[in-house]
Amino acid sequence: MIQPINTTLLDMVWPALYVSATFWKFWFLVIGTIVIELFVIKYFLKFSWKKSFFISLIGNCVSGFIGTFLMTFAMIFWHLIADRLLNGTFNNTNWVATYILMCLGSVFLETLAIKLIYKIPIKKLFLPMLTGNLLSYIFIAYFMANHR
Repeated sequence: MIQPINTTLLDMVWPALYVSATFWKFWFLVIGTIVIELFVIKYFLKFSWKKSFFISLIGNCVSGFIGTFLMTFAMIFWHLIADRLLNGTFNNTNWVATYILMCLGSVFLETLAIKLIYKIPIKKLFLPMLTGNLLSYIFIAYFMANHR
C-alpha cells in the first residue's frame, strides 16, 4: 500500500538537499576549497606543503563524502525548531543557517578526521579548519550566486 508523503518532512530537508545537490553540481569547486585550506593550514600550522596538502585533501574528502549526506539529514532537527519560529523553510535566515551549520559540520568532521589520522590536538586544528572552511564556503556561495 502506498503511503502519502509527509510534505512537512520534505520541506524540512529540502534546503540542505538543495545545497548538497548544488555542491555535487559544482564538484570542481572542491579543488578551490582544497587549495584555500592548503594555504590556511600552511599559514597557521607551519606544516610542509605536502602535509598541508594531505590534511586539506583528507579533510575535504571526509567532509565531502560523509558530511554532505550526514548534514543533509541532520538539518531535519534544525528545521523542526526553526521553521516554526521563522515562518517557513525557504526564508533567508534558513538559507544562511543551512550554510553556517553545514560549514560547522564540515569543520567538526575534518578536525576529527585529521586528529585521528595525524594525532594533532583539536585545540591546534580548530581555528585553521574553521578559517579554511569559512573561506571555502564564502568562495562556494559567491560562485554559486554568480554562476547559476
